[in-house]
Amino acid sequence: MVLKNVNTYLKIAIPLLLAAVFISCAKKLYIDVDYQLPTSADTLAGRTVFVETRDMRNDAEVFDQRAKNNFKHFTGLFALSLMLPENQHKVLGAYELPMLFETALVQRLQKLGVGVSVEPAPEIPVFQIKINQFYIKLIGQKWLADVGYEASLTQDTQLVAREVVTGSAERMKLMGSGGAEKVISEIFTDMINRLNIERLFQQAKL
Repeated sequence: MVLKNVNTYLKIAIPLLLAAVFISCAKKLYIDVDYQLPTSADTLAGRTVFVETRDMRNDAEVFDQRAKNNFKHFTGLFALSLMLPENQHKVLGAYELPMLFETALVQRLQKLGVGVSVEPAPEIPVFQIKINQFYIKLIGQKWLADVGYEASLTQDTQLVAREVVTGSAERMKLMGSGGAEKVISEIFTDMINRLNIERLFQQAKL
């Protein structure tokens, strides 16, 4: 009797579980962002910074209304993956927008040989990121993304170097959210890699 009840339960539970998985997959709670590091490495070996990020956007919305309709279940999290050779990916984690920028820029700093301190200290320069714009629009059949941020180095509370990075990208809308995620990944990689970190350190004489 017990075995019969278990078999009956499994026959009911497995389809329900599969249905639940399908529904949860259909409701996209996050946005996939694939980031590819530039090739340069170890050009700033021996330096150490403390990294901090500030969200300076006037509007915290990521999407306009039309774009938002394609991401109704978006929780504000971005699943960041590092693109590796041979189409491999390394998942770094799921982050809100400020930590998305910080995590990617820390990857860049570390590849250049810069150590990243987990705590601030008077003798350690501060590498500060200010996010000014991150907005995705759906105009007609095109995804459009506008991104802007500022990176600076501060030594002894004094600003010693600063660079502003801005850019836009567009891509044709595809079925589902893939087109939007593609354009976000492309512009995010371009904007993070466009920052000339070596020049920033040269300007700061660090």
